[in-house]
Amino acid sequence: MPKLRVLVVDDDPAYRLILSKVLSGLPNVELVSVAANLTIARAKLERDRFDVVTIDVVLRDESGLDLLPWIHAHHPSIFSILLTAGTHREASLAVDSLLLGASTLIIKPTGEHPVKELTDALQSALAEVVPTEKPIDVSRPIRPNSAKSESATRELIAVGASTGGPPVLLQFLIGLPLGFDVPIVITQHMPALHIPYFIDLLARQSGRKVVLGEHGARVERGCVYVAGEAKHLLVNRVGNGLVLAQDGGPEEHNCRPAVDPMFRSVAQACGAASVGVVMTGMGSDGALGARALREKGAPVVAQDQASSVVWGMPGAVAALGAATAIVPASQLAGCVVRWTS
Repeated sequence: MPKLRVLVVDDDPAYRLILSKVLSGLPNVELVSVAANLTIARAKLERDRFDVVTIDVVLRDESGLDLLPWIHAHHPSIFSILLTAGTHREASLAVDSLLLGASTLIIKPTGEHPVKELTDALQSALAEVVPTEKPIDVSRPIRPNSAKSESATRELIAVGASTGGPPVLLQFLIGLPLGFDVPIVITQHMPALHIPYFIDLLARQSGRKVVLGEHGARVERGCVYVAGEAKHLLVNRVGNGLVLAQDGGPEEHNCRPAVDPMFRSVAQACGAASVGVVMTGMGSDGALGARALREKGAPVVAQDQASSVVWGMPGAVAALGAATAIVPASQLAGCVVRWTS
C-alpha cells in the first residue's frame, strides 16, 4: 500500500525537528518535508506531491490559517492537520480553521510524555488517510425512498460527526428551512476547550439558537444542543417531554462525548419519532447507535464517501445496513426535512 507524504509547516526549529522525527517513525509515512513559513510551504506544495500537511496555528508574523483556503483551492485532496496550543487564545482560531478547511486539529501535548502523546495523536489522525495515488472507491449513493422513510412527526434530530464535521454541520443547519423547529442534538468529536467557541460560531453563522447540552435541561423546540464538557450527551423522557443528561462514564471509541451513547438514548426515548444523521469522521462511532435507531423505526441518513473527508463513521453505518439513505453533504438537510412532517 502506498505510504503518506507529509509536509510540516512550523516556524519553531525545535518543534519542526520533533514533528519530523515522530512522523518519520510512523509505519504509514514515506516522506517528511518541512517549511518554516507559508511562502516556502506554498512553493513545496506546488513543486512536490503531498498527502498531508501539518500546520501550526501561530507562526512568526503569519497565521497558519491563511494557508488553509489556498490548500482547499489548489490541492483539495490534501489532508490538513492543525496543531494548536491548549490555550483559550488559540482555541477560537482553531475552531475557525475547521470551517476554513482543516481536516482535524491536535492540541500540542504538555503532559509527562509529550512525544508519546504526540505520536499517538498523529498516528490516530493519519490512520484512515488515503494516499492520493490510490484510487478512491466512491460509495454508491442510496437515495431516500418514500417506502422506507415516510414523512412523520419527529421529536428530535440526532447528529454525529467527527473529522471534517464542522463545515458539514454548519451547512446542515443553514440548509434547514427557517421554520424548521424540531430540536437537534449534536455530538461532534472535538476537544472540550474548543466546544464553547464552536457553539458560538454555529449560532452566529447559522442564525439558530445553539447552546451547550447541559445536564437537566428540558429540550425545547427550535433549539440545537451540542455535547461538551468531555461528557456524553444523553436524552431521557420525563413525563411528556425530553430532558438532557451529561454522562461522565467510560469513553466509547476512545471518545467522550461519543455518538453511540447519544444515539442509543435517543432511540430509547424517542423511537421512530427521531431521525439520525451521521457525517464525515474516522472510526465507527455512531454505527451501532444508528442500528439501534433503525430497530426502533427511525430513519438514518449517512453522508456519502465522495463528500466526506474520511468515510469511516458513515461508511460503518452503511456497512451495518443501518443507513436509510446515503447522500452528499449538501443533501443531508433536505433528507431530514423530507422525513419530517
